Amino acid sequence: MLDVGITAIQLREKDLSDPELIELARPIAELCQNYEAKLFINTNIRVALKIGATGVHLPAAAVSVDAVKAQSDDCLCVGCSVHALDAAQKREAEGADFVTYSPIYPTASKPGYGPAVGIAGLTQVAEGVNLPVFALGGITPARIAECLAAGAFGVAVMSGVMSATGAKEQARNYLDALC
Repeated sequence: MLDVGITAIQLREKDLSDPELIELARPIAELCQNYEAKLFINTNIRVALKIGATGVHLPAAAVSVDAVKAQSDDCLCVGCSVHALDAAQKREAEGADFVTYSPIYPTASKPGYGPAVGIAGLTQVAEGVNLPVFALGGITPARIAECLAAGAFGVAVMSGVMSATGAKEQARNYLDALC
């Protein structure tokens, strides 16, 4: 996917020990550096610092952004998952660099987060904060223009590019839709 121009990757491995996560993340970090792409580690500040990741991505119920910035001497970019405008505003006040807002559309990747918030919800969040908002959840290449028109800075995708075959082509489809 990096070959076609993906600019950021979030490594989301919640069940690995720190040594296991470092072993997995190190070669990904090297690839991202070679491609000048950003690598975000889900939640684990220690691992992000150890491997030289761009930053961390925090789930909705994680520690405050202030705590992450203090623990990392403010050298990590911090993104946060949010599911409502008030949560996005809270994360912005804490110093988040960006938020991912979801689920925009119905998706099997986001069970338990309630019904899809839709384009109206995305517009409300994008207009309600002064930081980049990435749309997540049920995003397809055909839906990207609608998300951007609603104020999204960009999109984040999981299942749309996670297939064992065709990931590169699918990533290209997403990138083409963003242009």
